[in-house]
Amino acid sequence: MKYLIVLCDSFTDQPIAEKDNQTPLQQAETPNLDRLVQMGRSGSVHPIPESMHAGADVAYLAYLGLDPEKYYASPAWFEAEALNLAIEDGWAPLCCDLAALQASHNDMVMKDYTAGYLSDASARTLLAALQEQIVDVDLRFHLGRGYHNLVEIKGPPFPGRLNPPNELIGEGVREYMPTQDDYKSLIFLINQAQIILHNHPLNKARKAEGKDSANTLWLWGNGDKPDLPGFSERTGKSGAVVSGSLLFRGMAKLSGMDAPEVEGANGLGNTSFTAKREAALEALEKRDVAYLHFAGAEDLSLHGNFDEKVLMLEDFDQEVMGPLLDRLESRKDVKMLFAVGHFSSVALMKNGRDAVPFVAYPSAQSSDQLEKFDEDIVTSGPAPFKNGSDLLDAFFKDQL
Repeated sequence: MKYLIVLCDSFTDQPIAEKDNQTPLQQAETPNLDRLVQMGRSGSVHPIPESMHAGADVAYLAYLGLDPEKYYASPAWFEAEALNLAIEDGWAPLCCDLAALQASHNDMVMKDYTAGYLSDASARTLLAALQEQIVDVDLRFHLGRGYHNLVEIKGPPFPGRLNPPNELIGEGVREYMPTQDDYKSLIFLINQAQIILHNHPLNKARKAEGKDSANTLWLWGNGDKPDLPGFSERTGKSGAVVSGSLLFRGMAKLSGMDAPEVEGANGLGNTSFTAKREAALEALEKRDVAYLHFAGAEDLSLHGNFDEKVLMLEDFDQEVMGPLLDRLESRKDVKMLFAVGHFSSVALMKNGRDAVPFVAYPSAQSSDQLEKFDEDIVTSGPAPFKNGSDLLDAFFKDQL
């Protein structure tokens, strides 16, 4: 038997009063997701433990069948693996995002963690300037994807947890800047970067065009070096992950899974649906388990884009779920688990720990007589699985 796991971050949301008290998923026309529910078996799961922050870095571990409380590690280390970087002893990786801050009366507010979806070319230009002009700090910048990149810094890893900028939309950042002596070099680096970015011709041109300036370097993703058990050793199955997320791809590679790069897979709402769908089906021919992952709805949620989220859900339904169901209906050797990666709120522009729905198809049990894939699956169904590991185990044992 083959297993296809379609994982979609942030599809579920809170109802919005101004939108007829509905969620984006409830407003979207998703006939294929609804067809999946009508044919399959639905339920819900808590992918994020109450003890941990609400983020994709936690949820992805859970859906790989790992306990996030035990195996959580530095996101930057995972992304270094995805970028094929060999981090030398004595160096520590950090995620570094080129973000846009906006002045308030007594603070700087996180306006846009993507700096207006900074392009790869613009990011490359700014990182080159930072690499050349920052002094008295041993570092190496590496281009990731647009606004989101990686830096290696010589020295011990920073303690604690540095908040990623997508958690801070609309908030003053002063209280999130560490003040302990352990972080002096980090603050020194950020202060230099802000001066360089403020004066850079590219940012001056962006400002003249009415665009946001990438006026800060936000560093985060610190933590322990990961040590993940192999996916095949745990499950008895070979696996692959098709994703535009460097984080998820790094986790996959460190678990001994394939993690192919797919052209146009950028982790945003405009990702290449068709290319990723076909890549996952190709991976499934070679491996027992293939993950097909989409993260774009999270970005739209954290930017507060209700209408764009509705459109993205409809595009996904037409370009991914419809063709997948058409293919799988003629095959008896593939089971599919469709699951929401984690919850996000468009209104709050925050992620949450709420339970999220899943559907297994074909099901070993009778269908639920449900008509639509939406948040009602969580509220009206059986008690949620307590964690992703239990859900994955039940799926592989044909108990769903």
